[in-house]
Amino acid sequence: MARATALIYFRRTLLLLGAVLSLAGETRRALVVGNGDYKNVPPATQSAADARAFGRALTASQFQVDLLINVEADALAREINKFLQDLQPGDAAVFYFAGYAVQDMGENYLLPVGYAPAGTDGIEFQSYSVKRLVRYLETKKLSTGVVVLDYAPSNPAIERKFPEPGLATMDIRTANLVLALPNLPGRGTLPAPGRELSRYTEAWVAAAAEKGMSLDNALRRVKQQVSQSTGGEQVPAEISTLVNEFAFQPRSLAAVEWDRIANSRDIAAFEAFRERFPNDPLVTEAGNRVRTLEWDRVRADGDPKAVRLFLSRYPRHVEAARWLAAQEANEKNSTSSAVLGAIERYSKAYESRDVDSLQAVRPGLGPAERKRLEQAFREFKSIKYSLTPAGEPAIEATAATVKCRLKVEMRSSDGATPRPVDQAVTVKLRRQSDAWIIDTIQ
Repeated sequence: MARATALIYFRRTLLLLGAVLSLAGETRRALVVGNGDYKNVPPATQSAADARAFGRALTASQFQVDLLINVEADALAREINKFLQDLQPGDAAVFYFAGYAVQDMGENYLLPVGYAPAGTDGIEFQSYSVKRLVRYLETKKLSTGVVVLDYAPSNPAIERKFPEPGLATMDIRTANLVLALPNLPGRGTLPAPGRELSRYTEAWVAAAAEKGMSLDNALRRVKQQVSQSTGGEQVPAEISTLVNEFAFQPRSLAAVEWDRIANSRDIAAFEAFRERFPNDPLVTEAGNRVRTLEWDRVRADGDPKAVRLFLSRYPRHVEAARWLAAQEANEKNSTSSAVLGAIERYSKAYESRDVDSLQAVRPGLGPAERKRLEQAFREFKSIKYSLTPAGEPAIEATAATVKCRLKVEMRSSDGATPRPVDQAVTVKLRRQSDAWIIDTIQ
């Protein structure tokens, strides 16, 4: 059984390690373009800052990032083509563009900073075709390919030339490609004066920084954030054939292993996690789970000794300290009741003239004293005897001391009444098996 368990554990470790190694070996490439300083149309004010912010986010996600700011048509085409040619099967690739983009007759185009609406050349010669970009990516057999187009709000100079707002929808013909747009197809983006970044890029940067967030969840998060911030007037959209799992910040081996054991009640599993990943932040949570499971077990046993041992390991465990205090208080109350009960039984036995009951509570009663008591009980017609505690018992493990008030009144058959007794006494008791007995009354 132990060998089988070890084999299963070894196989799981290999699988998890394989997943991490595959992530570590994955080549991540990105081309980020920010065109803001247009020469013949008003500037796209946030585009350069957007590109730099997105580039930093990708660099933090282990991408090899080429950043282009304010590029002309020739440079844009050259750098995009180089980026596409460098991609290899199995790579993860991201292309990002911030700046003006337009649709013309159902085709989408990215505008370089030198674009001139009054120029005689057609749009296909003054820009870069998104369709061309996507079709090239389809041939590369990427593990994941993402195209993010954060096109800037349009302006009259561009609208006169291209009256259809936003970008057109398009098809994707292979798996694991995503074309992400800042608004629904056919709808432009909203101006955001006074903001350093566009709403769309800001949402992407935040999503890309979150550890372990899948690309599917990142797309959803971006849609939620932008839609909420614009009151639903701008709703990001994507065309996706994503099949593979992808995260900008891949989850660690420790995080993957934690998912496997998170709901376990096996203390050994969490102890093993702490040994394997001593520097991972989740080791704190693993320690908390060990403490919780140990406390559940100790509390179920209900053994004060075990609780004390638990508290020696976890001295700040409030619930265990309260449990032990309550148990000790209950035990003290129970012991105190038992001690006072022994004194009360002695008083009642004395008053009822029951020597055998007296002997049971006070086994040290010698033969001579027993005989004297038996004679006194015969001679006196009535006996009033009270041994009243005057304070709380002082109790140790097997001994107790109680300050009492002793009052005795007796009347003989001939009417004689000895002087009544009314004095302070000290009753000393000891534990015998499960009972308390009186040693001395002084």
